Formats: sequence, C-alpha cells, structure tokens
Amino acid sequence: MELLIPGLILVALMVYASTKIKKSAAAAFEPETIETDEFLVEKPEGFLNVLNHDPALELDMYSRDFGVENTADIKQARIELRHFRVCKMSEAIAMIKEKAEIKSDIAEVINERKYRLIEAERIEKGIGFRNIYKLTEKGADVFELRAIVLEDASEEIAQKAEAIVLSFTVK
Repeated sequence: MELLIPGLILVALMVYASTKIKKSAAAAFEPETIETDEFLVEKPEGFLNVLNHDPALELDMYSRDFGVENTADIKQARIELRHFRVCKMSEAIAMIKEKAEIKSDIAEVINERKYRLIEAERIEKGIGFRNIYKLTEKGADVFELRAIVLEDASEEIAQKAEAIVLSFTVK
C-alpha cells in the first residue's frame, strides 16, 4: 500500500510527460515560415526543420513520410540549403551537371533578384531521385536550395517539396 500512491503519482507524471512530448513532436511538423537575415522559405505541414543540422547547410528539412519497399528507410523528400561563398552561378550549375542529368532550366526574377530553377534526375545505388534546385547570386556568393525527392514519392509530398523550393527567396 505504501508503494501504491508513489507508483500512481509516477505513472501520472509519465503519462503527462508522454503527452507533452507527443504534442511537441506533432507541432514540429506543422507549417511555419522560416526567416533569417539571409533568406525566407515556407515550410508546409508534414516537413521537419532540423535545428542541429550539418554545419555545411544553412537549412535542412525532411518529410515525415518514408518511401516504400526498397526505399522504406529513405525519407520521401529532403530539402537542403547551401551557401557557396565566392562562387559564380555558372560554377554552381556545373556542380549540378556533375551529379545529375538536367531536365529543365528556367530563369526567373523575383523582387529584382535573378533566380535559376533547375530540375534534374539522378540515380544513386539503383534508386531514382528528382532534384529541384533554386539558385541565386548575392554579391560574390551563390545560394542553392535543393529538394531531393524520391522517384516513387507520393504526389502530395512531391508537390509540397516543390512548393518549398518555389517559396524560397534571398534577401
């Protein structure tokens, strides 16, 4: 009997903590605007912004959902932002051409800044990926946002990844 009351209190605390953890984990996948001094991007529902990411990346996100069958251990979509210092747009595009086959290359202007929207395909270890890049120059630097989408990703995830890329702007 002496252990019953402390045991019940412990169970109640564990249930409370578990509920809080689940709520905060679910909130991490909610839509949000990510804005820094350098850029702005819209994160849709179902994607997680990794806070302790690789220092080589300015931004790292991934979808909640994994692939199926032979891609069951790979996220359906991943978003990466790289900031290449002292780099020209032509050099950044040459790096893309080394890694993937370019399918389309569109120039656009947003708020008087020139962007390149490039779609490419690559195969890695027998798995097909669609890469969508958005690049822009700022001074002597290049910002490259890349969405890496599994070839067999759901249409919803592919559209959300594309929307992330399209929402990306550099200040």
